[in-house]
Amino acid sequence: MPISKLVVASVMTLASTLGASAQTLTATVQDVRNAEGDLIIAVLDDSKPFRAMDVANAAALASIPAVKGFASVTFHNLPLGTYAIAAIHDENSNNDLDTEKDVPTEGYAFGGMGQNGLPPEFANAAVAVGTGATADLKLKYWK
Repeated sequence: MPISKLVVASVMTLASTLGASAQTLTATVQDVRNAEGDLIIAVLDDSKPFRAMDVANAAALASIPAVKGFASVTFHNLPLGTYAIAAIHDENSNNDLDTEKDVPTEGYAFGGMGQNGLPPEFANAAVAVGTGATADLKLKYWK
């Protein structure tokens, strides 16, 4: 399913939770190297889609125009829970993290990611969503 359809589905899902106990999460993506393309930020509530950066199974998803430096997005009406955040700087707006010989050619980030650029375990990246939760991510570029 194209990410644009997933964004619409995610927004509709979030809107349907208005009656439930729902909270916000603000994700800030730092070290965006240029204003080309989009930033795709995914809120994931399970370890498998988190480590695989499987945004099709995201609890919430946002795609915003890239801005050099940093950008923030707030997810509203998330159910209480524990989530991990992943982001992609999709410089060519093809809704995918491009790679060359299995090495990413676009920026990516995971909450709790170390300097080695590998995704952490879900528990190490987890953010408890309550009133005003925040997550800071720093993009990693290999090329």
